[in-house]
Amino acid sequence: MKRKLLSLLTAAGLCLGLTGYAGAASFPDVSDADTALAVEVLSGLGIVSGGSDGNYYPDQGLTRAQFCKLAVLAEGHGDQVSGSAYRTLFSDVAGSHWAAPYINLACEEGLVSGYGNGTFGPDDPVTVGQAVTVALRLLGYTAEDVGPFWPEDYMALGEQLGLLDGVSTDPDHALTRGEAALMLYALLGQSDSTGKDYIDNLCASKVENAVLLDTDAESGDGSEGMVEVYANQNLSWYEPAADLEGLAGSRGTLLLDQSRRVTGFLPDDTVRYTLIPESVTANRINGSYAVSGSTAVVMGDTLTTFENCWYDLADCPQLTLYYNQSGNLELVAATEGNGYEGVTLTGYYESASPNTATPDTITLLGMELEVEESAVDSLSGCSVGDKITVTLDGDGAVISAAAGGQTALYGVLGEGQVELTCGLTARGTISGSAGAGDLVKVTSSGVGKLSVSQVSGDSSLDLNVSEGTLGSIPLADSVRIYERAGTSVVTEIDLEDIQTATVKAADIDFYATDSNGLVSVLLLDDVTGSAYTYGLLTMGSRTEGSGTMTYTNRTVSVENGSGTTQEYITGQSGRTGDMGGIAVSSEGKAVSVVTLSEAEGVDQSAFDSLDAVVIDGVRVPISDTAEGYNSDTEQWVTLSQARAYSDTFTVYYSGTLGVDAVVRVIATE
Repeated sequence: MKRKLLSLLTAAGLCLGLTGYAGAASFPDVSDADTALAVEVLSGLGIVSGGSDGNYYPDQGLTRAQFCKLAVLAEGHGDQVSGSAYRTLFSDVAGSHWAAPYINLACEEGLVSGYGNGTFGPDDPVTVGQAVTVALRLLGYTAEDVGPFWPEDYMALGEQLGLLDGVSTDPDHALTRGEAALMLYALLGQSDSTGKDYIDNLCASKVENAVLLDTDAESGDGSEGMVEVYANQNLSWYEPAADLEGLAGSRGTLLLDQSRRVTGFLPDDTVRYTLIPESVTANRINGSYAVSGSTAVVMGDTLTTFENCWYDLADCPQLTLYYNQSGNLELVAATEGNGYEGVTLTGYYESASPNTATPDTITLLGMELEVEESAVDSLSGCSVGDKITVTLDGDGAVISAAAGGQTALYGVLGEGQVELTCGLTARGTISGSAGAGDLVKVTSSGVGKLSVSQVSGDSSLDLNVSEGTLGSIPLADSVRIYERAGTSVVTEIDLEDIQTATVKAADIDFYATDSNGLVSVLLLDDVTGSAYTYGLLTMGSRTEGSGTMTYTNRTVSVENGSGTTQEYITGQSGRTGDMGGIAVSSEGKAVSVVTLSEAEGVDQSAFDSLDAVVIDGVRVPISDTAEGYNSDTEQWVTLSQARAYSDTFTVYYSGTLGVDAVVRVIATE
């Protein structure tokens, strides 16, 4: 989940992401994150594919013939099907049938069988029971290994191995394309019956603990279109033999063929944070991310260490921090500028260097912007003090300029600056009715001056999360989605953070569109629970005034792994010692206090790694900011430490089970 917490409660900086899967899904009709990842990986390996229209159709059923093809490809035997062509093993599968080579080979290898009457039923729906049986046979399990009862024993072993995660547990259920992807993706992460990694069947060699930095890079020797990888403390480039664009930025296992070409990539579940660098010191990024001087840093095609380049990192548009299985920061990857193409800015021309006739840089909205040669002529007619509108390229350099104009700019207000939704920071003397952490509209009111106002204008349109539309208006690829609780400061969320299929118009406080008419900014009202800081509540009171003119206010603070917040005045009630959350306004008041729901006696088997936990039969995602708490030592710990300490837990969650619940705290019992 991507998240940028823009709250007075944290100095964590601007965090855009934290996940092992970084890429955008190649198939727009796959909205479930787990299915999207499975399809992306399997597509890269050439096991699954979409339709000619670019969709995958995850809810569409599969036939027995289609699943045979998937099984053969997942086995890595796609190059052997020609030897099984033009033969008729079943009366209803002629040698000329498109699937005959796959059905014949799968039958010869003992993966499938017919109905016993000489037919196969190629167009019959494949059931979950049949599919999991094939998956277990791919892993080398025999009837003697599994048990005599079909499908019960096969379903039980498949569930034990995780092959049915996200898949119906009804053996007679007709398997969908999405469920098939989940099952086969789970298969890739298994060891077979002999203990060998199954993924070894699909490659000649592999590189583990690899960071897939880029899928279209220029290597150190100038070769283009290469796959750039960091692994084993080295930077390497490989020729691609598969399309892995959607997996760029992930960490996991790189698969290579005999020619050392990349044939696939299997992401792992290690943590990754993507940040916009606000401050970088010799040992910290954005104040909260500790970095040792020896930590590896990749900048383009250069590998260096943090101590040798930290002073340059603040100028990078984006940093990604990769942590290993032990939770230690292993790599910082600096992203080159590519996110500002087409951005337009309107403001007052503040200065130029070396001069206005042939400027290399200009200052606008408190930002020093490089000027490309193509923009010099258009700037020549502009003077310092004029109101101008400029257009930027992907690196944030000015490529054209014009006198006057007006561009709607939005951002989050800070101290003397506004973090614009385009990723740039406007600075100057600020006037207007808004506080730090508010989402604001920004205009340039003079040289070195910014005028801000809180955004306003409720939506009359519902947000369709799966379709990515607000009413009939599509969301821009670069849409920035913010959330607040009432009048609290805002938090940035990602579309996949929203658990419900639809967000009603009443819960949408504001939206704006870009020059293409696409929704570029959204402000939601307490839809995901992300606007709160969660932990142990402490309620108190504060008496102020003097003499007979005194008054007492209720206060609240929250303790979690980041420490204890200040005491905020609140009109809300709560109970000391409860696990809960507070949302704070720019005036420093806790405008909302909530108590988390709890589920006791949750055991280890209910967890799906650190991604989700099953509560009362409902799979509930674990927030990427969730806290761990050791109830014996009364110490805040990492989720992994909590999981390692105990076998049973009390799980605290926001929202409603089966609707929008999200795990916020996991406490040991």
